[in-house]
Amino acid sequence: MILWLILFLLIIGISFILALRSMKDYQEIPEKAKAEYGLFLIRQTENFDADVLNSIGKFILDKGLIISVERLFKGSEAALTIFGPKEILDKFSQSLNLLELEDYMYELDTQDIAIWELGIKSSKNLQFDNPNNIFKNLSELGKEDQFFWQVILGARKDKEDLLFQTQIRAAIYCKDPVKMKTLVALLQNLKLGELTKVPQPFSAEQMMGFFKQRSLSKDSNGPILTADGIMSLLRI
Repeated sequence: MILWLILFLLIIGISFILALRSMKDYQEIPEKAKAEYGLFLIRQTENFDADVLNSIGKFILDKGLIISVERLFKGSEAALTIFGPKEILDKFSQSLNLLELEDYMYELDTQDIAIWELGIKSSKNLQFDNPNNIFKNLSELGKEDQFFWQVILGARKDKEDLLFQTQIRAAIYCKDPVKMKTLVALLQNLKLGELTKVPQPFSAEQMMGFFKQRSLSKDSNGPILTADGIMSLLRI
């Protein structure tokens, strides 16, 4: 009995140490403390194209900042939002008809949310010209069910090309546990081109924290894409 107790405590101790190391390695790039960030609804979605994204990308590249472009679905309704430095997004406020929002993620109960990350196993320099469209599989969403598609972007230069390092997260909000299992099975196992679900060493609470923070880690498994690739990934 004493031996089993010692083994149990040893396992708990090792798990705790590994979790601490994982959190230590999960560093956000770049630090968002450099600028004041805000979350905005893009009301003029037809104006949000690869050219606009490239323009925003040049600003965040110069300042070492990030943005997060997010598609939100609730039942049959959909919206597009962008999270980024207010100083930069203000330059596009009129053309995109931006409306600042309160962060919707803070209003949801963590116990009713499933969150996962998507990445790639092979080369990170890919073009997503024709990935399977994840959004056509949302017909199972009930009136109050919600799906979140978060694409975090950090700009980088490759010779003369502007590229974006991505970190992609998806989340389902559903208060019905049985329905939640159905939605998770439907959406979590989809193969989107080269994208696939990334095994995570983090708890649900930690994943929720990353989702709220819009954090971009140094070891992101997300693909490196052009602006056109990002637009294809968002399917706007």
